[in-house]
Formats: sequence, structure tokens, C-alpha cells
Amino acid sequence: RRTRPGFGAFAHRRLGAAMVSWGFRAAASASLVLLALAGVAHAAPERDAKLLQALDAVLVEEEAKTLLDPHLDDLKSLNAEVVEKVVLRQWWGLARDIVAKSHLQQVDLSVAVRKAVRTLKDEADELLRTLNPKYGLAQQVAPAFQWAQNDTCVFLTVKYTVRWNAPGALEVTEPSVNMTLNTFNFSGLGKHSNNKYRYFLSLSLFDHILSEKSSWSAASVGKLSVTLRKRWPRKWPRLIANKKTKIGNMHMWMEMQERLDSTLSGMTTVSNSPVTCGLSEKLYCLATDTCKKADACAQCPGKNAAKLEESLCAGMPTEKASLSFRDADMDAGEIGGEVKIYKAKTDFDIENYAVYFGKDDRSKLEGADGAPMEVGVAASIGADTAVKIPNGTPMPEGATHLLVFSRNEFGEYATPGSVLLKDAVLPKGRPASVSFIDEDGDKGEVSGTVTIGRAQNQQHLDEYALHWGKSDKKKIASASFIRDVMKQADKDATHYISASTKIPEGATHILAFAKNEHGDHPVPASVRIVDAVKPCLKVGDADCPKGVAVSADIDPEPKQAQATITVDRASSEEGLTHYSVYWGRRDCKDGGQAGAKNGHIKDLPMGELVYELPANSHVPDGSTHILLFSKGKVGESDTCVSAEFKDLGAPEKAEL
Repeated sequence: RRTRPGFGAFAHRRLGAAMVSWGFRAAASASLVLLALAGVAHAAPERDAKLLQALDAVLVEEEAKTLLDPHLDDLKSLNAEVVEKVVLRQWWGLARDIVAKSHLQQVDLSVAVRKAVRTLKDEADELLRTLNPKYGLAQQVAPAFQWAQNDTCVFLTVKYTVRWNAPGALEVTEPSVNMTLNTFNFSGLGKHSNNKYRYFLSLSLFDHILSEKSSWSAASVGKLSVTLRKRWPRKWPRLIANKKTKIGNMHMWMEMQERLDSTLSGMTTVSNSPVTCGLSEKLYCLATDTCKKADACAQCPGKNAAKLEESLCAGMPTEKASLSFRDADMDAGEIGGEVKIYKAKTDFDIENYAVYFGKDDRSKLEGADGAPMEVGVAASIGADTAVKIPNGTPMPEGATHLLVFSRNEFGEYATPGSVLLKDAVLPKGRPASVSFIDEDGDKGEVSGTVTIGRAQNQQHLDEYALHWGKSDKKKIASASFIRDVMKQADKDATHYISASTKIPEGATHILAFAKNEHGDHPVPASVRIVDAVKPCLKVGDADCPKGVAVSADIDPEPKQAQATITVDRASSEEGLTHYSVYWGRRDCKDGGQAGAKNGHIKDLPMGELVYELPANSHVPDGSTHILLFSKGKVGESDTCVSAEFKDLGAPEKAEL
């Protein structure tokens, strides 16, 4: 191929300049390499910062490999940002080498690698989208959505696509949601199929909502979840105010509605609302669920005032709420706690609930100035609410009830809800004592009588509460209750803990509290649990007898015996009261309490180690051994020792 005139000289000059430029870059890179290596000795953050700075200055992959080589034998200490930068600079050979070494060193770099690859992919996809000349212009479309309802809320799921079953944007930017009165508006920018879309949805709802109690969130990929709180808990006939409005991509959320239908059970679907009546320039009558002309509210039962701005026939409330109260202040003559107000069934027109002291279940109690004694006011929120009475509030003289009245701007419903007012006072005295002796010999189990010493001060005391305790004052964390025991007028109260009752984990005491309907006295009486166990729990224990011997029978009569029984005493007799001697059907290798006994002979007191079986002593049928058990205050041991016994007068068994 012929070279253009002058091209050789030009190429030579370019090559020389490139070599000089490369030389400077190589020198600069070498300097940065040395700088990064020197930083290894310093703290990790400083080293990582210098390493990232050095990578930024590198122009080619070979230089980056030289820079990172000293760090590739310890990838665990290498900052993830370094790995991300290698991938983002598209140094694929170096990136593969790092990943291969990570497998050998068992270091997981998947998060950093995937993050960088995803960033590159997003940038590449964005470049492809710009090939479409209309990509920069967002097309406005209405997103598809589903809806369902219960008695108090409407639920929407908005999908970022024009058809519900079609794919769409995975997310939107600049989301905007506005919920006021009976309107819901949503807009957001999304990308799909190399196009930008502005999704816009505007709904005029069947009835008003409470915007402050409504919410939305981007709960799942490609969708917006919305909860609209109804102003009035009712069953709507449709979502949109105007029944003639048709929205092509609106769907009933059938799966959700099936789950919510139980909350609508027994509810009648309403026909109208202030919104729908307002469309025809009429006013809504709640009592009859009809639309009235502005001058016809007199025909609306109990709601005769026209509120033109709300398209509503209004009036004072027509339903009462109910309430409950439990005094949490345990001082006599004082009350405190939460007055719980259970909303009226139909609370659509109730603005607030006013709580008063009552002199009976209907009449307000007046103070010294003649004014009703108000406790507090709670706003109607479409749900149950409460009023707080501070602890230490004096109980007004003559107050027998708390009353709650439904109110709005037109007045107060005449009939209140009421609850009897009780001044809660804890028992003044506590049990004088509590005692218990375990009669169950099994380890970890108790039984016996708990005796509760009568409290000296019986004022406000109804009964005693028994609990398992983790100390002499505190109950165990769970399942502490044993039983309530009625007080006795002139003697101590008792309760029997049945046999084989297991001691709960962590229980060390039995606690007895003085109790009434308002609670327990804070300080209990207590007794430590002493788990009394039988002696000789297992063969070889120190309180097991070492053995027993029986002399030959000298009574010639069959089924009668005369012999000497000798006890080889236990190594430790602490806690023992007797040695129990029995006839036995067999020896003790399978335990003595499981069918081995064949009749009691005698309980030998401690120190009495020899027993003379008198002449003519009856030998029960089938007796082949003498059995010996340790015995304590709570019973005999389960294990025993034995000696073979032969009845002298018994006939010899015929040989087969």
C-alpha cells in the first residue's frame, strides 16, 4: 500500500509524542503505585482512599493490574469500592482475575460486582432509549387500578401500566399523591419499553374521605398501594361519584374483596352521599339515605338544618356512645386512669364526646358553682377513643357514675352512655404469714397444704392470691398463678396443692397476696419451697441400705416362718426415719415399688438393725424374697435391696 506524501514523518512525530506522553503517564502511574503501597502500613480507611485515588489516575488496565497486584492476596481487606471501580472502568480481564482469586480465598464479592454491573447495564439501557427521538418526552397515560372496600376504608392498587395484565414500569420518580374531601389524584414518571410515561389518575369518589387518616406507599415493585379512610363507615355502591362515568382500566379487586366481605356482613349498601346529592344541587339526608331540596330538610328526621356548603341536612346527634372506666389510682377518695369511649354505631354527625361526673346514670353532677362537672372531651374519630383522668383526681362528693354525651355544633344528645364509678382501693393489710410443707416425695414435684396467716388489717380484703415466686417478693415471669383462696372470718385460710404438682421453672417460693376486685396488695407473705424427696433416689446413693440378710427358716409348717432378718445399714442415715421390711415376689433388680412387694412385715426404727420373725409368722403365697427399703418423712424409696427366702415347710416342686 502506498503511503501518502508526508504521512511517514507525521506518523513518526505522532508516535514520538505518544511515547513521550506514555512515558509521563507511566512515570505518574509508577509514582501513584508507590504512593498506594506506602499507604498499606497506615489505617485501612486512609489506604483505601489512596488506592481509589490512584485508580482514578490510571488510564489502562495493565497499570491498574500493577497497582492492585500487592492487594490481591488478601481480598478480604480490600474495600468493595475498589472492586466496583474495576468493573465500572470495564477492566474485564482484571475483574475476572479478582473474582477467580476470591473463590480461592473464599471471599464473597458478589454484592460489589452485581452492583457495578447493574449500574453499567442501566447506563447502557438509557443510551438505547435515547435512540427513540420521542424518549425525552413523557407521554401522559392513565394507569390501571383495582379497588376493594370494607366498612371503614377503600383500598386501591395502582399499577404503572395502561392495562392491568400488561407489563409496565417497575417504579416511578417524582410521585405525587393528593387526597382531599372526595378526590384522589396521583401522578408519577416511569420508564418502560424505551419510553417515558407520566402516569396520571384523578378520581372523584362516591363520598368524602378523611385525608389525615388515609395513606399510600410504593409497597411492591411496579405498584402503588393506597388506603382511603371513609368519613362515614358505610358500604359504598361504587367507587366513583357519578354512576355514568366510565373508566376503562378500573377493576374490582376480587381477591381482596372476598377477604373483606365479612366486615360488610349485614350492612345495607347506601344509595346516596353528600357528594352525589351535591351533583344534583340537593342536600343529603342521612336518616333516609335520600337527597332533599335545600328547603326540604324539615322532612329529614332529626336533621332539619340545611348545610349548603356540605350538601347536608344536619342536626344534633341522635345516638349515644358507651364507656368503661377502671380506677388506676389506688388511694382512697382519689381516682385516675383512662375513660374508654366506645363510639356510637352511627357517628357520622358526632363531632366530639363529652364526659361528665354523674349523680346517677342520666344526670350530670353540678359543682359548687352550679355548672356540670366535666371530666374531658374527645374528638369523634370514627373509632373508639378515650379521655384521661390524671391520678390523684379527687372523687367528687355525690359522684356515682361517669356519663358520656354525643355532641356537635347543633347540640348534645340528651341520653348519655353511663358506667358506675368505683373508687379503687387495695387491701390495707397483707397476710401475716404463709407456710407449706411438701408431702410429695418425687423430685421436682410438690403437694400439701398451704396455710395463709390471717391478715391483721382486713379492710378492703376479699381473698388471698397464691402465686409461684422467683424470690420472696416477685412472681415468676409467666404462669405464676396458683389459686385465689377466700379469706376466713376468724381463722387462717388454707389451700391444698394436689399430688404430683410440678414446680415451675425458676420458682423458689410460694407467695400469698391480699386481694380484692381492684388488685393485689403490693407486698406478699412468702415461704421458700423445700422440695422434699424420698430417700435412695437411685441405687448406690448414700442413704440406700447396703443390703439385707435373712437366716434359714426354722418353722417346719408350710406357709409359716421363723427367721432372723438383719439390716446392713446405709452409709448416711440423715433424713431417714425407718427401714421398711416386706415379703417379696421377686428380687429388687427391677425396682421394689413396681409389683415386687407381697406384704408388709415391719418398719424398723433407726438403730434397730435386727428383727426376729416370730414363730408361726404367715408367709404370703408366692413369697420368694425379703425386701428392704429406706424410708423418710415423705415415703419409701423406689429402689430396694433383697435377700432370697425359702419356706422350710413348702413342698418340693416335682421335677419335670
